[in-house]
Amino acid sequence: MTVVFILLFALAATAAAFFAVRFALLRAAIRRADEELREINTNITENHVLRLAVPDKRLGAFLDTVNQNLACVRRERNEYAARERSFRSQIEAVSHDLRTPLTVIIGYLKLSDGERDGTRDVVLRRAQSMQKLIAAFYEYSRIIAGDYTLSPAAVDMCRLVRETFADNCVIFEEKGLAAEAHFPDAPATVYADGAALERVTVNLLQNAARYAENFFMLSFSVRNGRAVAVFENDAAGLDESDLPRLFDRFYTADGSRNAGGTGLGLTIARDLVRQMGGELTAVLHGRADGKTVAFTLSFPLYGA
Repeated sequence: MTVVFILLFALAATAAAFFAVRFALLRAAIRRADEELREINTNITENHVLRLAVPDKRLGAFLDTVNQNLACVRRERNEYAARERSFRSQIEAVSHDLRTPLTVIIGYLKLSDGERDGTRDVVLRRAQSMQKLIAAFYEYSRIIAGDYTLSPAAVDMCRLVRETFADNCVIFEEKGLAAEAHFPDAPATVYADGAALERVTVNLLQNAARYAENFFMLSFSVRNGRAVAVFENDAAGLDESDLPRLFDRFYTADGSRNAGGTGLGLTIARDLVRQMGGELTAVLHGRADGKTVAFTLSFPLYGA
């Protein structure tokens, strides 16, 4: 009995040791697979697959399923990237082909001595709107293709926004809007590309002038280590459901926002701001006299 007991104990100990080692190896293999999956997620376009270092039928089948899902995601990502490249190429080609003849047409219309019965003015306005759209197309294609070269440097954002508003405030006067602006006396230095930041500011001003019906207010401040510019105007036609899509290309919420814009101004502004390390957000406010939309442009203070 003693020998049998010793043999049984030895078998049990051997089995326990085997399963303990097996468990440890499988645990290490799962940990390694988790590390590989995290690595793949950092660049999912690369053709990597998960492998199990220790043979196991069930875990092997699970990893096969994961690899199939990765292949589907990779294929969809590559197809999306191909569509985006094609889209950029088409925009650039169309913009290039139309800009020159359209410029010539506008030039002839401006120089025309024909009778001003209103028809020529309508054609001129339509041609100028198309010119703006083509210019926006071209600028957007350059930005998303990475061809829009930025040269960041220390910039006084307060002064830049103030001067850009002064240069463009006529667009509010022409529409009969009550426009006001408030700026502090002290500078607010940020690290950004001056020309790109001016383009962002112009786009936000033009967006407000296009869709506001009664008023526009621009306020600048420094808070929590950031330079903050808020562009606010009345927005009777906007709803909360519109906010997440305001920066989408070509998006218009409804007819009230279809006022001759290209649908790319806010998209271009957001992309430029992101490339420079800033933030651009939109919030809808309720007031006693109606709704307003506020676009907040902010950058961290340089050297803060």
